Amino acid sequence: MDPRRLALVRGGEDTGFRRVGSGYLIAARLVLTARHVVDACPRIDVRVGHPQDVTHRCAAQVCWTHPDGRDVALLLLDDPVEVPGEVRWGLPAGQAPLPYDALGFPSATTRDGQHSVEHLRGELPVLGGGAGDQDRYVLDQGPAPGGPKAWAGASGSAVFCRDRLVGVVIHDDETFENRRLHACPARSFVADPGFAGLLERHGGGRAQLSQVGTDLERYLRAARLAATEHPYPGVVPGTMPPLAQIYVHRQVVRQPPPDGDTAHDLGLDAEGPSAGSPPRPADEALTGDATCLVIGGPGGGKSSLLRTRLTDGIARWLDDADETGPAPVLVPAAALQGAPLGRALVDTVNAQLRQYGLTTPLPETFFERRPAPGRTWLVLVDGLDEITSPDGRKDVLRTVANAGDDYTFIVATRPVPEADSGNPDPQVPRYRLEPFRPDDLERLATGWLRALGVPEPERSARRFLSGLTVGRLADLVRVPLIMSMLCHLQAKAPDVPLPHAREPIYRSFVGLLHERQYAAGGVEQARAALRRYGSDAEARAEGALQGLQGILAHVAYHLLLPEHGPRPVLDLAQEHGCAERPEAVPEKHWRDFLESVLCGTGLLARRSDDLVFIHQTFVEYFAARHVVDDEERLRAVFRKTLIRTARYLPGRSRPPGVRPRLWFSTYWEAPRDDPFNGFLLDITPGDHPLKNELFGRMASRRAGIDGYRFLIHQGLLGTSLPVDVTDSVVRQIREAARDRSLKPSARTYTARLLTAFDEADGVAAFRELVHDPTLKGSDRMEAAQAFAELAPAEALDVFRALAEDKTLDHHHRRQAMWTVAELDPAADAEPPQDHAFYMKADNQHRAEAALVLSQADHETAVRRLRALAHDESVRSPDRVRAAEGMARIEPAEGVRLLRSFAHDPGLGDHSRVQAAARLCRYEIDAELFTMLARDPTLTAYYRLRAARLLFLLDEHQLARTLLRELRDDTALGRRHRWRAALSLARSRLSGRG
Repeated sequence: MDPRRLALVRGGEDTGFRRVGSGYLIAARLVLTARHVVDACPRIDVRVGHPQDVTHRCAAQVCWTHPDGRDVALLLLDDPVEVPGEVRWGLPAGQAPLPYDALGFPSATTRDGQHSVEHLRGELPVLGGGAGDQDRYVLDQGPAPGGPKAWAGASGSAVFCRDRLVGVVIHDDETFENRRLHACPARSFVADPGFAGLLERHGGGRAQLSQVGTDLERYLRAARLAATEHPYPGVVPGTMPPLAQIYVHRQVVRQPPPDGDTAHDLGLDAEGPSAGSPPRPADEALTGDATCLVIGGPGGGKSSLLRTRLTDGIARWLDDADETGPAPVLVPAAALQGAPLGRALVDTVNAQLRQYGLTTPLPETFFERRPAPGRTWLVLVDGLDEITSPDGRKDVLRTVANAGDDYTFIVATRPVPEADSGNPDPQVPRYRLEPFRPDDLERLATGWLRALGVPEPERSARRFLSGLTVGRLADLVRVPLIMSMLCHLQAKAPDVPLPHAREPIYRSFVGLLHERQYAAGGVEQARAALRRYGSDAEARAEGALQGLQGILAHVAYHLLLPEHGPRPVLDLAQEHGCAERPEAVPEKHWRDFLESVLCGTGLLARRSDDLVFIHQTFVEYFAARHVVDDEERLRAVFRKTLIRTARYLPGRSRPPGVRPRLWFSTYWEAPRDDPFNGFLLDITPGDHPLKNELFGRMASRRAGIDGYRFLIHQGLLGTSLPVDVTDSVVRQIREAARDRSLKPSARTYTARLLTAFDEADGVAAFRELVHDPTLKGSDRMEAAQAFAELAPAEALDVFRALAEDKTLDHHHRRQAMWTVAELDPAADAEPPQDHAFYMKADNQHRAEAALVLSQADHETAVRRLRALAHDESVRSPDRVRAAEGMARIEPAEGVRLLRSFAHDPGLGDHSRVQAAARLCRYEIDAELFTMLARDPTLTAYYRLRAARLLFLLDEHQLARTLLRELRDDTALGRRHRWRAALSLARSRLSGRG
């Protein structure tokens, strides 16, 4: 409802006006009103706009009335009135009464001939009204004037339910003491051709009715309200900025699937050493059309990303009548454990959205049916890693895998083994959430500082960021959670130096929250509520407030390392000595007090029927504090989780780089790479013998590369490491990178580790690997790729040297040539032009060498590729490869060749399907794959492959149809029919039904 579109309508004759009504501007020259206001009035005057704002007055004439005599009309203004935005139309649905709003000019508000605006409001009982001539909405009006014809002048008012125009006021039902109005439903006139034609002709578009008041609409509106809140820790309720105000759009990188064949089918196979999956905007990659996993580090912004996807998806459903995407729902991963999916979703949503307007619970079967015909649910699953049990994580992933066609999923998690091992299925795409790019940081800092009320936020952000290059802060600020905490600290005390390590950042931020909790007055209110129970109760309340940090640490420890299964937070809190209930205080009142002060910290919030920490890293931080506070507990945790030994045993894989290499000898096993271990190491005093023992072990050869990796990863997470430990690790990694007794993959990995601490050393290590003739060509090319990322200015010389290195085989020399041509199209192309080199290469490498040659000699390259493609003595896969190469440099000819190869029964099954797959890089031809899948001359394996490729091209329904045909084809063997059935089942994971 836009007050700028309100219209005062007066009708009469040249001698004066005898009728007054209301209206609403629905297009630049069209006003919607009640017909009886202007019926038989040769003169009509309209004033558009709210009297408190700018108004436009002009003459009008009736241009449409309802053909069936309904009391509704359109007026055509002599002059257009431009108001930004559009009018959206609604259809009340469901059974529960809906709140409505309208603006009008009832006669009861008239004073001295001046008409004032009345805000009509009340409830629209959806089931009220009748049929035929009695088809009308009954409006139970709230405040109502007295006297006869008090509502005269409100006729023609546009009635809105949740910003949707649903009808027009036409009648005052005096039998209900002026507390009931009638309205003509929009559904009765928007489809009339005359009305629709005028609306489109004057720029109002089509009047599409969206249902208002359905369970789906109630859910979407409550979820949108909840999603606007920022998921990072609040200071005091109501003080956090909306997420959209500070959110910076993120990038993701597609990870290769564990299954190599699937990678090839998905088009992720590398075309050269520089090929790979580049970063993409998360908004483009995570569309919800297919189930996927998003993997990011602690505090990396996974929750914010999911909330943004939720907000965008809901906005499209509520605001775009033509939207065809899935309906999103956000749930914590733990909610999907041990319950049917539909029931788990509805229970979670009912509990989470109660405070956001979902006062009437959704029915139990709400998520068991599709949100609309042909539409699916997009389930956004947050915090898979927060489930501490591996079996619990597997249970959730099994739920995702077996959910069926009505659901797709985006599962966000830290790296966990279950997500890295092909679960829920190798076909499911995996994306790595990228940290902030340097140019993102200033936008993010500006948004936070503006939201926190810092003057001149742009300049303050630049000054703030200029001081973040000391120590590990330059890396830490790329983590969204760390950045948000630093912005809070900066806003509170701009002149105080910021902490330069992770643990001090958390400690300072928790202290800041504690100060603000007292300053906001919530603590005093909670304390005052217990004064009536006497001095002992007040003293116990004060003790709980003073011991709040200890209570949080106790709760976090038992949440992270549960000994007897999960328990409610308030139950855990009451076990702490500072939170023991006074005898005079009823149980419920004491728990209400504890909940109030715990949530008032800004670190916990209510979710469903329990309290949760607002971010998992705060659980880990406080749990580590609890461990360190007790020496006996500290020693037990160190011995159980950090200082572990193992032995070389036959049949067990040995960690790389461990010395001595003797059976049954002892080596040091590296702990898990998680923030809890890092916080524990940070908080443990520096001279503690267990801490020094762990560092000494991990920096020794008896831990090997796994130990070095643990220390380096902890450093990247922000854990403070002693200088002597860092120096020792760097020295040993240098030696491992040059140790020819190690596997090449281990040497490459250690070189990557080295770059985390000393990029120059890493570059030098990779340069040695590139030029080490004892390594295989693939290992040298991998090292060259890493070298090029670290030293792009030297990359061209390195790849040119590899292209000329005769110790490499033709395949890897060709890869090097390809990269040279990519890096510098004008580079010297002598190696591939050399006729002797060309003739010694096999046909595959001839085709690829010709592509490199095309950068410098297009005509020769085309001639060579054409000859290979048409030479029937050449193997068919190489002919297809030549045709695909032709398509790159001569698209029209190459596409014709690929299409002809796909249709050629003499070419071989593999090559025909491969030609069709390569053709997809240039045009999508679903009919071609359909032909191949149904071609009885092809073997069953390649018919199945054609159907699978169709599915990967987003032709989901067609692919499923073909897979069903193959599954039911009795001419195929049992094994291939079973594979078709399996592919059909697995396809549900990767696309919509």
